[in-house]
Amino acid sequence: MAFIETKYGVGDVVWAATTRTEQRQHDCPDCLGSRKWEARSPAGGVFAVDCPRCGDVYQSNRALSLKYTLFVPSAQKLTIGQVRAYSGPDGKTEYMAHETGIGSGSLWYEDRLFPTQEEATAAAQAVADEQNSNPEGWVKKQYDETAKFSDYQLREASIAAADYRRIQAEVRVGMLLDDLDEAASVEEVKDLIATWRESD
Repeated sequence: MAFIETKYGVGDVVWAATTRTEQRQHDCPDCLGSRKWEARSPAGGVFAVDCPRCGDVYQSNRALSLKYTLFVPSAQKLTIGQVRAYSGPDGKTEYMAHETGIGSGSLWYEDRLFPTQEEATAAAQAVADEQNSNPEGWVKKQYDETAKFSDYQLREASIAAADYRRIQAEVRVGMLLDDLDEAASVEEVKDLIATWRESD
């Protein structure tokens, strides 16, 4: 009876070369990482506002996002629980591990398993590099799009910031007009205007 020799046997501890995704973010070209802008009013007042590009504000144009996703290497420790070896011209060896299921679970191919964590991490890095650089892959396309927009100019963000301030001002003026409509005297009107100016 012929036997097929395999690289690993039941009970062996191995390391699987895998990849996972991780979210990254380009440096912000507008605030240089401070996440704040210094805004100066026509009257000379200076105050800080959230950067409309990377601050914690709603971003209506997702194309301007600085965030992108990359594949990164990962090495997973496994204990061989089952070996499946096939002979013939298309022969291959598959393994199942206690950590990921025996009988039903993940199949691990021999070329993705290594005796040390260092070897698995190096192999996983090569796979991640290939996934990240594949011009047809979604990661490369998404990275190129966010990198392209990381060069956009201050004018775009300043327009967004101006729109935000305009909307806030329109709401405040509308509320003031409603209050003035309900004023019963000139003195009450003056008080409302004085209060509004103080809160500006």
